[in-house]
Amino acid sequence: MISRGVTIVGSLFYDGPIQVQGTVDGEVRCSALQIAEGGAVEGVIVAESIEVHGEANGSIYAKNLVLRAACAVEGEIYHHYLVLEDGCYFEGKSRRHTNPLGLAPDSSSHQDRASAA
Repeated sequence: MISRGVTIVGSLFYDGPIQVQGTVDGEVRCSALQIAEGGAVEGVIVAESIEVHGEANGSIYAKNLVLRAACAVEGEIYHHYLVLEDGCYFEGKSRRHTNPLGLAPDSSSHQDRASAA
C-alpha cells in the first residue's frame, strides 16, 4: 500500500496487488491495482485488474478495468472488460482487445526511452 501523503517518483513493479492512496509519478506494474479516492497515478499502468476511485493520467492496460463514480481518468485505455460507473470522468481513447496486457510496452524499452530523453 502506498499511504496518503507518500509520493513515489519512478517505476513500481510488484507481483501482487497494490493499493495507492498517495501519489505515484511513474510506471506501475502489478497483478491488481486499486487507486483509492484521493490517490493518483501518472504514467503507464499495467495490471490484470484495475479499479480507479481516484485519478489516473496515462496509458492503462488491464483485462478488467473499473472506473468508479467520481474518479478522473485521462489517457488511452486498453481493456478486455470495462465498467464505467455513472459519475466517472474519462477523457481519452478506449480500445477493447482480447489480450490488452500483450499490447503494453515492454518495461525495459520504456526505461531505455526515458533514459535517452
